[in-house]
Formats: sequence, structure tokens, C-alpha cells
Amino acid sequence: MNYIARLQDELASVNAALVAKADAIQEFRVHLAGDKFAGFETDGGRKDWIAVADVNAWLARIAAAGA
Repeated sequence: MNYIARLQDELASVNAALVAKADAIQEFRVHLAGDKFAGFETDGGRKDWIAVADVNAWLARIAAAGA
């Protein structure tokens, strides 16, 4: 494979990974906008709290996207 073809393959791979990461970020945004975090609990408490473990799991998923 010549140099230009190899660079084109690498570029396509990197672009695919970037698209996968952008998709995962958008999925996370949709998750954050969902019913789980909207409004108030029955006791009047806020529902917009998120667990650190959830955030870390999403970040790991985003980091691994396209890999």
C-alpha cells in the first residue's frame, strides 16, 4: 500500500472514531435530558442529580467509542 493510500485509510479510521464519539456524546445528552433527571421527586426533591458512577460509565463508553 502506498503512502497516500495508507494516510487515507488512517484518516477514514480517525473520522469514523470521531463520529462514534460524537454519537456517544449525543446519546449521553439525550440520557441527561430524559425523565430520570427532569422535574421533581414525589417528596419535592430535585431529580437532576446524577451519580458519579453513571457519569464515569458514560465517559468510559465515550472514550471507547470507535476504538
